[in-house]
Amino acid sequence: MDIIASRTRITGSTPRYSYRALVLLDEIDPARRHRVAILHVQTPAVRLPCTRIADTIAPDRWFERNLAVPCGLAARLNLVGRRVEAIILQSIFPEMVTHLAPLALLLDHDPGSAVHRIATIDLNAAFDAIAPRLDMLMAADLGLYQGANRHAA
Repeated sequence: MDIIASRTRITGSTPRYSYRALVLLDEIDPARRHRVAILHVQTPAVRLPCTRIADTIAPDRWFERNLAVPCGLAARLNLVGRRVEAIILQSIFPEMVTHLAPLALLLDHDPGSAVHRIATIDLNAAFDAIAPRLDMLMAADLGLYQGANRHAA
């Protein structure tokens, strides 16, 4: 499964960055594409339709909203999605050291904006397989390795 990992400088005098890992829409199971939020990532060459990690890993029962809220699935899905996103980002951007993917990260240096396309395991509906092992989850479990083969998006 291809993921777009990006680091974007936020305007200002201090080097503050936004980090995102998004799944290409073409990688989403066709049966659930119409159910996920669509975001667009601008690469140097083209704008790519993508979706969030949480929407990708969500179990089928998540899309039955009347069951999701009483079971507390929304909070757990957000936590698992943010942790998986952080693991992916850490494998590409070593300066991103937070346990969960942050909204913005202040750095002591200015590495510049970057966008990479990387391959992971298939994350479609992977919540039930990943959530129980969340505290022990590592990049290798997602098919990623430090210095993983990455390509400019």
